[in-house]
Amino acid sequence: KPKLFFIQACQGSVGHPAVTVKEDFSGHLETDATPLTSIPDQADILVGMATVEDYECYRCSKTGSVYVQCLCDKMELLCPLRKDLITILTEVNKEVGGRVLNGWKQMPKITSTLRKQLIFQIP
Repeated sequence: KPKLFFIQACQGSVGHPAVTVKEDFSGHLETDATPLTSIPDQADILVGMATVEDYECYRCSKTGSVYVQCLCDKMELLCPLRKDLITILTEVNKEVGGRVLNGWKQMPKITSTLRKQLIFQIP
């Protein structure tokens, strides 16, 4: 069974500066499917962090963590559409990374050793 961790915590004491980037329109992705008889001991773990190393993350005193609120909103919106967790977390990264918070940016981070798509069943 996969182990999922979502962590709201600063990993530094400075705000994350903004940079200007061009859009990436490449959409050529492939997946490989090879059955395994055993798996590594670090397989099927996902860690979602509110920010990357060395930077602050932000929390509203009224509504709570920007990262956790966005994660909950995206889960509520995209789970019924049968989107996988990595796709949902990528949308969280896009939304949180697009905001300006206290004059700074915040970039969440996904670390994953999941071997399959994880799609939540909606009753």
